[in-house]
Formats: sequence, structure tokens, C-alpha cells
Amino acid sequence: MGNPLQANHYFEMGLRLLQAGDCQNAIDLLSIAIDLDSRFGEAYGYRGLAYFNLGTYQEAMDNYDIALSLDSSLEKVYFFRGILHLQLSRYQDAVNDFTVALEWDNHFADAYYYRGICRGLLDEQKGALLDIKFAAQLGNRIAQKVLNEKGVVW
Repeated sequence: MGNPLQANHYFEMGLRLLQAGDCQNAIDLLSIAIDLDSRFGEAYGYRGLAYFNLGTYQEAMDNYDIALSLDSSLEKVYFFRGILHLQLSRYQDAVNDFTVALEWDNHFADAYYYRGICRGLLDEQKGALLDIKFAAQLGNRIAQKVLNEKGVVW
């Protein structure tokens, strides 16, 4: 194993590039972080997000799976993987990942919103509405807008 401090430095630089939309260079820096610390689950998770943003879904899934095998407490990685499952029309898998993310952070408004969307797609209307209402109550603006447009009190 390399230097965890150096790995964190490359991780932070990779995150900044990812936030700026420079996914390929983010992947390069996150890969260096992983080379320096092969047990850096969060780096795998965000590298997976960069691959997702580039549309390379298998690489994204592989990185999410590795991240979660290294650290099962990464609620954002469960969320990212849930979004990928949603993109791939694997709605029950998405619900499962959003649920685990919510077990780690029960105030994760976006996870409630997207779990509600997936539940709706699975014809679980009551659960879908409850999730979307809770997302709105937690501040998710998309959920608030959708409910307001439909005249649903949240």
C-alpha cells in the first residue's frame, strides 16, 4: 500500500475535476489515488460516478461494487448505483440500493425521491407517494415541484 495522504490528495483533486465535469481527467487522478491505496473505497465510488457520467456503465458498476465491498457504509455509492440501476431499468435493484442508502442516512432527500420514482415504475403507488412526499419535506425541490403541480399536500 502506498501513502494514504498522497492518495487523499489525488482523490480531492479528482473530485474537483469531477465536479467541474472533466470526467476523464477525474478518472485518471482517482486511479492514481487507488494505486496509492487499493482499499480506498470512496475513490472507487467516485471513479464509478465519473464512468457513469461518460456513459460507460459496466465500468461504473464494477467500481461501485468494489467500493461497497471495501466499505459498506458509503451511502452515496449506494445512491450512485441506484441511479445506474434506474438508468438500466432495473427498478427493484434501484429500490434496494436507495433503501440501503437511507438506512445509512435517513435524511437523504434525493434517495427518497428516486426510490419513489422507482416504486412508481413498479406500480407501488402508495410507497412512491410516501417517498416523494418525504423527499419534499426534506427539501428536494423536484419533489416539491411535482407535488405542487399535482396539488398534493406534502
